[in-house]
Amino acid sequence: MKLLFTILTFLAFLSITNAANSANCTNVNGDMFMNKCWKNDESVLPLMASFIMQFVNPRTVAISTTTILFLLPAILLLSNSPSVYPALKNKYSQLRIILIHMLHRSAYPLVLGVGLYAVFRQRRPCFCDGAPVGSIYGMPSGDAMAGGILGAFLIDKAPFYPKLARVLGVCVMICVCFERTILGFHTIGQVVTGTSIGFILHFYSTRVPQWFIAVDILMQWILSAIALQLDPALIYSPNDPNNLWVWFIWGASFQILVLFLLFRVGKSPLDGWRVLKQSMNKMSKDDLNIQSDSAEDHLLAYAIKPSHDIIESDERYKRRISKDADIPYTFVAFIAFFTVNFLSFCMQQWGWLVHTSDSAAGGTPMS
Repeated sequence: MKLLFTILTFLAFLSITNAANSANCTNVNGDMFMNKCWKNDESVLPLMASFIMQFVNPRTVAISTTTILFLLPAILLLSNSPSVYPALKNKYSQLRIILIHMLHRSAYPLVLGVGLYAVFRQRRPCFCDGAPVGSIYGMPSGDAMAGGILGAFLIDKAPFYPKLARVLGVCVMICVCFERTILGFHTIGQVVTGTSIGFILHFYSTRVPQWFIAVDILMQWILSAIALQLDPALIYSPNDPNNLWVWFIWGASFQILVLFLLFRVGKSPLDGWRVLKQSMNKMSKDDLNIQSDSAEDHLLAYAIKPSHDIIESDERYKRRISKDADIPYTFVAFIAFFTVNFLSFCMQQWGWLVHTSDSAAGGTPMS
């Protein structure tokens, strides 16, 4: 509650310094404080907002996390020191599962957030220069939801310097709220709601058993697909960049990658289930430690142990790296991801599964 009060106080201060929006815009949702348009085209404010946006946009976060996951096996493939390989493999396993969960949380605004647009059906606040700013709906703010998730992570986990991380977490949420309102994409009510949902989603998703992520994702797909398909107001112009159905499919492609990679954790299916029964919050580094008394780890020790035959020893080491990097399965997972991701572009281009009309009003493209 204190956090939300801080955000609301900051936005109230912003409204006092900018008593009326300066962009000659119409308030779509009325003149109430929480619902009005705060778009501002003067001074340095929009420049600051655009600078902030490039770092906290949920699409940017999802793409960045996916890219790191794609490149992560290089940690193993470039290894040339058998003596440090067990510790390296541990670090690889830990980073992989952390990134999988980060990708899962970053997909919430892209799938659940888009579905909630069609549930709340509250319009974006600004109609400027003869066109609406952004897509048709704005409740809750997806970017603010992403900011809430990231801010909650910094406050909850404080990965480096605890006090600094928590202050940074609060600043991230405030900056995203500022950015979305000053650019005219959302109302104060929409960003506060989005931040609150994102904050809650972080604690929820890190406290439930990891296998429940599959149920979570399935429920998001069902809710969003039904809500978006049943909304009669969702009629798009051809090749509309603000096509909410396309946004939903694009976001779902990242969740497909999450499902593929999440159910491949552990040294074996049985060991993977042991990991997935725990919540992310309760896991420790020891839960992914590959050095134990199991037969699997005796095989690892043998695989990386140098022998008198240098060539044979080198071949055993390379085979072990290839097995642990799991390139064939990772390749299949990314093929599935890219296929669905590309499908979303086809849907936008040719208007699949959506209602289109040449007379439909299109808003300004979302960044």
